[in-house]
Amino acid sequence: MSEILLGTSGWDYPEWVGRVYPPHGATDKLRYYAQLFPIVEVNSTFYRLPPPSVAASWVRRTPGRFRFAAKFPQTITHDLRLVGTDEELQRFLAVLKPIRDAGKLAAALLQLPPSLPFEPSIVRSFYATLPRDLPVAVEFRERSWLVDASYALLKEFGLAHVIVDGPHLPPVLTVTAPFAYVRWHGHGSPLWYDYLYSADELAGWVPRIRTLSEEVATVYGFFNNHFRGDAAVNCTTLSQELGLPPPPGSARLDA
Repeated sequence: MSEILLGTSGWDYPEWVGRVYPPHGATDKLRYYAQLFPIVEVNSTFYRLPPPSVAASWVRRTPGRFRFAAKFPQTITHDLRLVGTDEELQRFLAVLKPIRDAGKLAAALLQLPPSLPFEPSIVRSFYATLPRDLPVAVEFRERSWLVDASYALLKEFGLAHVIVDGPHLPPVLTVTAPFAYVRWHGHGSPLWYDYLYSADELAGWVPRIRTLSEEVATVYGFFNNHFRGDAAVNCTTLSQELGLPPPPGSARLDA
């Protein structure tokens, strides 16, 4: 069985105070979060890249075995649409460097826009610009990517296919890298993320995660349904269903 690390997409949400964080808040939310979960997906890098010094502070404020995933900036995926991205890629890699140097980077998440169709030549050219030692997971949001040629490119470059639970594409459990990457977005309407998974829904994911763990060295999973702290509650439940140990020195999540 492989290592299974589950966390949430982001940690700095005001509405988590009182449900995830103490009623009067936490002086350092990241430090407190790291007592609850062993990994976090940094979504702020998608909107605006911080200075590398900020990433270095994340490293200092978390335990040695804690892990980060970080989203590629939207300038690469949504603005440039994978073309002419060298300068932006270098800026992103500079932010990741303190995390990689500390051995705390799980993966970089490439979340593609729903308006971007699969064009093999463009995709191959972009994948070729990525450092071969950078673990990358790719999330499709347009149906034309769900084809053999697309999965073949992931395998060729050693990139992970992101297994998605959301309203628009089916959760395809295709493994293309030494690690698996799962994201739970929710099924809310009109907002996907405004959603609390039921116990039955989470129980249905237990055999899927166990199947994945037999095929890869590590399974990473992130709940993105952050409203009201539902992501943290659901992540805790699934972790317990899978029998995962809590992080050392873990705090109690009052759900």
